[in-house]
Amino acid sequence: MTEETEKAAPAAPAGRVNWRRLPLLGLGVLGALFGFYLLMLWLVPAWNGYRVASGRRAELAPLVEKARALDLKYENAAAAGLGGTPVIWCVQNRGEHVVTVDGDPAKPLYVPNYPAMPAYSGSKHQACTPMLLLLENRAPGRPVTVFFKEAL
Repeated sequence: MTEETEKAAPAAPAGRVNWRRLPLLGLGVLGALFGFYLLMLWLVPAWNGYRVASGRRAELAPLVEKARALDLKYENAAAAGLGGTPVIWCVQNRGEHVVTVDGDPAKPLYVPNYPAMPAYSGSKHQACTPMLLLLENRAPGRPVTVFFKEAL
């Protein structure tokens, strides 16, 4: 065999359409459009969720900073005149009437807006979730009353 017979067939001249590859090109375009569609199905809700969450974080940032600066402990929360004071405590949520700080039964909380608190499906005996809470004025002999703001 000579070199000339081993050479590939010449390419189609410029300006001519290779009709055999047109269906493959069409499938490629459809695949790219379908991939873009799937990306948008995921990206649009993710972007909207990010915008809402970042707006909420920005809105709560002053409360979080104040709570971290005060660093109030459960034992100090019984003091009078602390209504509306933000605190960040690790809260164990085992049920509406079994909400405690750090899982300690001696540190019960009463949460008037309990349905707003996130449910935790893990081990209730070991886990607690850091939460931003607002102290409310405490009635004597009652658990510390807090208003749930956000799980951090």
